[in-house]
Amino acid sequence: MVSLAGAAWLIHHVLRDFSWPLFIAALRATPTWAIVAAIVLTPASYVCLAVTEWFSLQSLGHRLSWHRAGRVAFASYAVSNSLGFSLATGTATRLRLYSVWGLSAAAITSVALLAGAAVSLSGVVTAGLGLLIRPAPFAEVFHWPRWIIEGIGLALLAPGVLWFAVLRRPAAEADTAALAHTRSGRAFALLAGVADWALSGAALYVLLPHPTLAGFPEFIAVFVLGSLVSAATGVPGGVGVFEAVVLGVSMLVARTQETATALILYRVIYSLGPLLAMSLGLGGLHMIQRRLRA
Repeated sequence: MVSLAGAAWLIHHVLRDFSWPLFIAALRATPTWAIVAAIVLTPASYVCLAVTEWFSLQSLGHRLSWHRAGRVAFASYAVSNSLGFSLATGTATRLRLYSVWGLSAAAITSVALLAGAAVSLSGVVTAGLGLLIRPAPFAEVFHWPRWIIEGIGLALLAPGVLWFAVLRRPAAEADTAALAHTRSGRAFALLAGVADWALSGAALYVLLPHPTLAGFPEFIAVFVLGSLVSAATGVPGGVGVFEAVVLGVSMLVARTQETATALILYRVIYSLGPLLAMSLGLGGLHMIQRRLRA
């Protein structure tokens, strides 16, 4: 409640001059290609999430196929991205789906914890890369020497070592040649996690006016910060907290009303869109199963 109240105050402070006509004007100024690009980038991001999900399964010794892991990943992240409380909502969705293929509750919980840690860890690494690529804007905004920003970027890259230290092969499987248990497999999974953050951030970035490739690194650092902070607060869907963090540093990428409009479109496309697709898909599958039984 404290974090939500603080986010509400910050949003009110930042958007004190924001009005309905400004929102409509910014919405009309959003080009069609940007909306289409955001729609295309969204499933691409979920494909990368499916890779980290599959790698988590393989690392824990569960030999489910990639397409099964992908279906579960899409459903669990569609729910958690919309409702928040990812540890609870994402795990509950996994329990419902993985149990069909014989996984125990303990095993499913372990997969959920490992997959969630992998996504969070890759987000920290992504933010570090953004700071290292474009430290100048942050140094200017915070009035810090450039070397401090670069040092923070390097510090954020350091936890990536945990990816290789924690996900080691069990001793009983030391002779296994499976890709998921090799260094190259772990590196590929880390790249998939970074790609997920880049794609999901790009889905919002293209909705901002005049997005440029040069401005993307500093934006992705802000995007990851807002996502991780909102997830840590436990606010449903991170609504309010994520927007407050992004709006609070919107001077890096766009004017306030433009950022606010892009955030609304992003919520509809990236959060509500997959949730609606999942609901329609499960509803259609349920109807087909009922007809087959009849």
